[in-house]
Amino acid sequence: MDQTTQAAGETSPAPTFPEGTKLREYETIFALKADLGDEAVEKFKERIRALIHREGGKVIKVTIWGKKKTQYELGRQTRAHYLHFHFLGGSRLVAEVERNLRMFDDVVRYQSIKLNDEVDASMPVEQDVKLAGDVDQPERPAREERERGDRREEFGGEGGDTDGDEMESA
Repeated sequence: MDQTTQAAGETSPAPTFPEGTKLREYETIFALKADLGDEAVEKFKERIRALIHREGGKVIKVTIWGKKKTQYELGRQTRAHYLHFHFLGGSRLVAEVERNLRMFDDVVRYQSIKLNDEVDASMPVEQDVKLAGDVDQPERPAREERERGDRREEFGGEGGDTDGDEMESA
């Protein structure tokens, strides 16, 4: 646990399981809207962690990948905050987590994967990790805006070679 969540008192304690308890191992990756601040992402992380604990699961590790460029537009946005949850739980836990993710407007996409069927519930909990994400770069202008510019100016004037040499074709 990090110091900020301990001070806020928002984290719920992880449930304890009798020795020999076997649970399923899952991971869920989700993307949040890019305009959220770091505080909102942290609150969201703790909210999902509390949900998993409340439903009888155990969070192994949470990784905040940071703000990254998406492969394609997600809801008219090309960037998103990515979070990765690695956890143990029963068969109904993933359905409950995904049901809650669908209710949040800030969640753009999510995907859950079952990693193993029977994992010992005494697996150690790892410390949360926060990665920097991609460097914020200014958005490229839309294609229409780029095409509106005068092409002749971009390529050196009146078209053709600027030093007077003709190109030879092979």
